Amino acid sequence: MRGGVWWGRLAVAGTGVASVAAGVATNRVSGPWWAQLLWGAGGAVSFMAAVWLGRMGRPADEGTGGARTPGDTARQEVTAGRDGFTAGRDMTVTIQAPAVEPAGGPSGRGALWPPLGRLPGRVRGRDVLLERLVALAEAPDGRAHVLAGLGGTGKSTVALQLARVAADRGARVWWVPAVDASSLTAALLGLAEVLGADAGLVEAGRAGRVNPADVLWPVLEDSPGWVLVLDNADDLAELAVGDRPAGDGNGWVRGSDAGLVVVTSRTGDPRRWGGHCAVHPVGWLSAADGGSVLLDLAPGAGGRAEAEDLAGRLGGLALALHHAGSQLGSPFAAIASFTGYRRALEERFPAVLEAADGRADRAMVTRTWELSLTQLERAGVSQARGLLGTLAWFAGAVPIPSGGLDHRVLGRACGDLGADGVGPGLAALLSVGLIQTGLAPQEDAPGRGGVLVHPLVAQITRHRLTAAGETPAAAGTAVAALQAATGALQASDPEDWPLWAAWLPHLEELLRTAGSQVGEVAVVALAQVAADATLALVWAGSYPAALSMAETGLRHTGRLGSDHPDVLHLRHMHAGAHYRLGDVAEAERLFRAILRDDERVLGPDHPHTLATRHEVARAVAERGDAAEAERLYREVLSAMERVHGPGHSHTLATRYEVARMVAEQGDAAGAERMFREVLAAEEEVLGPDHPDTLTTRHEVAWMVAKQGDAAGAGRLFREILRIRERVLGPDHPDTLNSRHGVAQMVAAQGDAAGAGRLFREVLRDKERVLGPDHPSTLLTAEALRNL
Repeated sequence: MRGGVWWGRLAVAGTGVASVAAGVATNRVSGPWWAQLLWGAGGAVSFMAAVWLGRMGRPADEGTGGARTPGDTARQEVTAGRDGFTAGRDMTVTIQAPAVEPAGGPSGRGALWPPLGRLPGRVRGRDVLLERLVALAEAPDGRAHVLAGLGGTGKSTVALQLARVAADRGARVWWVPAVDASSLTAALLGLAEVLGADAGLVEAGRAGRVNPADVLWPVLEDSPGWVLVLDNADDLAELAVGDRPAGDGNGWVRGSDAGLVVVTSRTGDPRRWGGHCAVHPVGWLSAADGGSVLLDLAPGAGGRAEAEDLAGRLGGLALALHHAGSQLGSPFAAIASFTGYRRALEERFPAVLEAADGRADRAMVTRTWELSLTQLERAGVSQARGLLGTLAWFAGAVPIPSGGLDHRVLGRACGDLGADGVGPGLAALLSVGLIQTGLAPQEDAPGRGGVLVHPLVAQITRHRLTAAGETPAAAGTAVAALQAATGALQASDPEDWPLWAAWLPHLEELLRTAGSQVGEVAVVALAQVAADATLALVWAGSYPAALSMAETGLRHTGRLGSDHPDVLHLRHMHAGAHYRLGDVAEAERLFRAILRDDERVLGPDHPHTLATRHEVARAVAERGDAAEAERLYREVLSAMERVHGPGHSHTLATRYEVARMVAEQGDAAGAERMFREVLAAEEEVLGPDHPDTLTTRHEVAWMVAKQGDAAGAGRLFREILRIRERVLGPDHPDTLNSRHGVAQMVAAQGDAAGAGRLFREVLRDKERVLGPDHPSTLLTAEALRNL
């Protein structure tokens, strides 16, 4: 089958996430910390006063990935406003200190002991990373190691599991919150004192006469066999010691052969951490691992399939999984099943995520990312918020091809900075984990030119924009970015089909979530891109995907009206997809209705009207009336030559169809002459490897065969097959048709056994690609029966 001039398109599985979201509010947590007597490893009392004094930046925002153990003693109470948020006010956090480790406890317990009560019974999906960290705890490599990722991915849980394993193996382990410079300094100087640092130096460090890091590190180096965790170090400024930033390697964060320094942070830019640090991205859990987390927490809420479906809906975010599992596992749960929870998310997302369960992390699912944006604003990168608001309208967890993002368009989200603010803004979002790079959200996925937004981040951001009345601008910029990216792609060029595949999920998401939110200009743009995408899918031979894309486009751009020129064009693509799938009667009905509207709205000689007349003639031909179809094609050809000129690709496509109707009426020699004339013009206008050129060559081979030269036709079919396999791929419907032609010529030369083998192979692939009832599949099945 000829690719078609008017429509075509490439196949991809569209993906999208439901567009519901929760509000987000900026908050800071403040309040006094606690001081306590600490017991040394040998059981003698050592002293420490005000180890952790000062401000906390926020409560822990890491999901545990499982249930808390009964030994957990942490208790946090959150004072919130009427809407469940604390926008514009501080949040009071009360923490009950864990009991002092008794004398004679394991080595290293006491001072700054990690809060192991937060650990779940089993940490899921982090085996490779934990194996690496445990090995480093036993044999440090001279570098500090940073666990970085989006808030809520479970970075602290990974560090806690490392701490537990290291302590069980005899290492001394210290855990220090790193959210505030003053409390961090107090804690680490207290540690230095416990380790035997000179009391005068400790006091000098507290007074600022000596750099505090130079008080701690000599005693650390003199006492090997330890793990030091600096938790929640999201603001690198808080890690600076005097004039020494974290990236210099001579402050608090240093590499050592004596022990292992582990830092958890939302900041993952290796350049900011410096060469002495190794950064380990902590990504989202797979559906399988996320499902296991949910089953750990709520084993009675459903089966594995339902658990994995819910885990996928939550984007594999450990904190959200823990929140959902905790609610479902409660004896007082209002929602009792994974399926019910997923349904509730679609219907009332904010209320479900904010449902009270007595846990401080209940609100953090919807708050933690707002803290990151506030941090960037304080750092002078205010455009990051606008960029995230634009990217949030693309499909979550699906790579956005960053090479196709036009900075001039995205600059609309950057205020006065314009295009110049895009690069720094995206880099800032990446640095705090609000966007990721790569093809998949896994820890070991290398960056390959794609930008990903976590689906929950996207939904919550959209909700915030809607609440603030900012949706049309942000979503409109996203639509404009998509249109700019796809506008440079050719629907008929096989080299562009992978790029179309990459953009299609985002087109579907924008149609579904933004189509009703943006202004008319953006809706028109969506209709245009949907039509072009359908065209690309047909060219690529992905006919079911083409039909689905056209239907989605029509459903979400209908408010333009059926007579709008761009909707007429999309209707044309929709009818063409029906034709490609073999539903000729429906295609003809649709094309005739479109033709009436084209002639009324656009006029009889408009290019779109002529294209529709061409397709009506094609449908008549498929019904078997070759003479009537030839008459209709010749009328269209006369108008095409007048409107487009004799050498235009649309004119050549209609000349091809006239030749085909001549062949259908038995004049193979006359049809061959006409096909060869079209072929010469197409090779000059379109090029020798264009899909339309190859289709015409295919028809020349058939005309040679019909005139009795099976051997010559067989050579032509094999040449075309080699080119189509190279240009279109082995599973393209046109490639399969060439394989059918080769088999037919083998049969014509008397090799029934060889032809039968070839027909069976191509029939198997046509059934897989096109389906058993497609006309092309039935044609091959009939040829096999007639051997």
